[in-house]
Amino acid sequence: MRKTYHLARAEIGTVEWAEGSNPTVDRYFDDVGFPTMRDDTAWCAAFVGAMLHRSGLPHTRKLTARSYLDWGKPVDLNDAEAGDVVIFWRGSPESWTGHVAFFVRREGARIIVVGGNQRDQVSETGYPEAQLLGVRRMTLTSKTQSTTLRAAAGAAVAGAGGVAAAVGQLDPAAQSILIGASCLVGLGLLWIVRERLQKWAEGDR
Repeated sequence: MRKTYHLARAEIGTVEWAEGSNPTVDRYFDDVGFPTMRDDTAWCAAFVGAMLHRSGLPHTRKLTARSYLDWGKPVDLNDAEAGDVVIFWRGSPESWTGHVAFFVRREGARIIVVGGNQRDQVSETGYPEAQLLGVRRMTLTSKTQSTTLRAAAGAAVAGAGGVAAAVGQLDPAAQSILIGASCLVGLGLLWIVRERLQKWAEGDR
């Protein structure tokens, strides 16, 4: 989620235009599948979805803030981290309306977030903790990780099989060189898997 958070912060200062529609806001709608929408439509969920999309994470494909109550996994507010998705109610807790943004920090009884359509712009602002509906975080599943690991292992096995077949046809000196090269390839694959798992742990994809 850290990549998503940094992308969101980079958009701070984007504002609705008094006349026409800001193309930057229009692209938020484009990213979540609503290319005909303009900045006169509430766009907090479009902003969140666009940032998730741009960082390679899934989004709800909806323009309603409360749709993010079913996204990812719940996180206790005490465990919230920068970039977690935060959902608030507007009007009343039972209403369908709400606001969604990215968690920054807590300040007393307020939750500071960075989000879109906050006073018609992307900004950092605070909302009452009493209006909090939920905090959500997307975590990659072990199934996703195991799929990549299986792919890497398959490549390694296939490579090893090819090496074994070739080694038997070479003289001893060439065999030593080829075996050494295959070891380097295996180490390279292990390094790639290690880097991939580290990025998963950091919230990148």
